[in-house]
Amino acid sequence: MRRISIMLILFICGFSLLFAGGEKESISGVKTIRIAEQVPGLITPGVWDGQAFSMNSSIYEYLIEIDSNSGELVPLLAKSWGTDDGTNWTFNLREGVKFHDGSAFNSEDVKYTIERTLDPSIGHLKRPDFEIVDYVEIVDEYTITVHLKEARPTFDYQFTDYNMAILSSSYDYDTFGESKPMGTGPYKMVQYIPKESAVLEKNRDYWDTSVAPIERLLIYFIADIDASVSMLEDDRVDVVPFVTPAIRKRLESFENVTVISPYQEQRFIAMRADKAPFDDNNVRLAFKYAMDPHIISRSVAQSELGKDTNYNETPIMNMLVEYKERPLRERDIHKAKELLTKAGYPNGVTVDLYYSSDHPFETDLAQTLKELSAPAGFVLNLKGYTRDIFLSQYWLNVPMSITGWGGRPDPSMLLALAFKTGGSWNETHMSDSYVDNLIEKISNEVDFEKRLSYYHDLQDYFYENGALINFQVPLYIAINNRVINYSHPLSMIPQYKYMDIK
Repeated sequence: MRRISIMLILFICGFSLLFAGGEKESISGVKTIRIAEQVPGLITPGVWDGQAFSMNSSIYEYLIEIDSNSGELVPLLAKSWGTDDGTNWTFNLREGVKFHDGSAFNSEDVKYTIERTLDPSIGHLKRPDFEIVDYVEIVDEYTITVHLKEARPTFDYQFTDYNMAILSSSYDYDTFGESKPMGTGPYKMVQYIPKESAVLEKNRDYWDTSVAPIERLLIYFIADIDASVSMLEDDRVDVVPFVTPAIRKRLESFENVTVISPYQEQRFIAMRADKAPFDDNNVRLAFKYAMDPHIISRSVAQSELGKDTNYNETPIMNMLVEYKERPLRERDIHKAKELLTKAGYPNGVTVDLYYSSDHPFETDLAQTLKELSAPAGFVLNLKGYTRDIFLSQYWLNVPMSITGWGGRPDPSMLLALAFKTGGSWNETHMSDSYVDNLIEKISNEVDFEKRLSYYHDLQDYFYENGALINFQVPLYIAINNRVINYSHPLSMIPQYKYMDIK
C-alpha cells in the first residue's frame, strides 16, 4: 500500500510540473505549442471578457474570419454570403462540419447563435448590434437569411467579433459554457482548470484537413507578465502575448526568441461623463490640454509618436480609412487651469484613475498621465489591479480608467458597444443624442462616401466634446523561433490552426 501511495504522489507531482510549464515537445513526442495567457474571467461567447484568446479562438469558430495578411473577409463556416441592399443577408453554410460532441453543424445553430444575442437573461455583449435583426429565416439545412429592420451595409463584419462564435443549438452553454467549452474549432478542450491552465488537443474530425498541424496546445493562465517571460526564456512556453517595450528590449539578447507586432491596440483613457467632475466638458478639455502626446509616447512606449504609436481624441484608430486627421492639441497648462476654474474647480480636482497593472503600457501610462496633469491642477490617485480584477470589479463603475481595447476591422462594430447610450461596454457613460444619431447613420448608410462623412463628423464632435483619449500602442507578442506561421488579424483572434513547429 505504501509503495502504491508513493507512486501516486510521484504521478501527481509529475502532472503538476506539466502545468507549471515544464513539458517539452521533445519529451512528449507530440507536436505541442505552449502559451502563457492572461488570467481569464468569463469565457463563454457572448459574455467573454476578451481574455484567453488562444484558448477560445481554437475551440470555437465563426461564420467569417479576417485574413491576417490582406485584412479581407474570408469564408469559414459560411462558404459565401451576400445582401441585396444591406437589409437581407443570406449565408450559405459549409456542409460536413461537426461540433466536438459529434452533432452536425447546420442552419439551426446559426439561427440559435444569432437569436441568443437578444436573450435578456444572457446579457450578451453584442445585443446592441443585433437588435437590428427582425427575424432569422432558415431557407434550408445549410442556407440562412438574416432579415434586418434597417439596412446595415457592413453587417457581415459583426460575425468576426470574438463574441460571435457559432454555438450548438443542442448544447447547454448555461451549464457547461464556463467549464466545458465546446465548438466546431480545430482543437478540443480535454482539461480545464479555471484561472490555472487548459489542455487542448487536435480535433480529429475537423472539417479542414489541410490545417492544424499542431497536435496539442498547453495554455497556462499567468497574471504576472514577468513570470510568463521567464518561462519563455527558460523554454517552458513558446508564445507570450502582451509583452511590454521593456520586455521586448530584454528579449533582444535571446537568439531563440522573436518579438513581433501584428497590429496596434488602443488604450482608451476614459472619463466618466455622467458624474462629477467629468460631467462638465470644461474638465474634460482641461485634462486634454494638460497632455503632451510626444512625451506620452516616449515615456510609455520608448518610441517617437507616429512610429510605433499614435494618439487622438476619438474612438477611431489612426490606421483605419475612416480616421480623420486632426492637428494634435498643444499642451497649454494655463488654458487647462482656466477651464478648471470655469468648471468650478479653481483649486484643482482629485480623481481616482483605475487601470490594469499587468497589462502592457498601462502602469507607465497611468504614471505619465498623473505627472502631466498635475501642473494643471489634477491630482490622480492611481488604482492599479490585475486585469481580471480590474475588468470584473471596477471597470465601467469608476470615474476614470485606462482600458485596453483591440481594434475592429469595421469601427462601427465598436461604436454602439462603447459609446452609444446604453452600450454594454460604455465606460465613459456617454449619453448624447447627437452621438447616438451619428452612430445610427454610420450603421445605416450604404454609400461609402456618405458613411465616411458621418465618421468625420463623429470625430470632430469627440475632439471638442468627447470623454476619451485614444493612445494606440503596438501589440507585442514574444514567440519561440521554432514556432512558424503565427497568424493574428485585427479581429484579435489568433489563428493557431495555421501555426507549426520547425
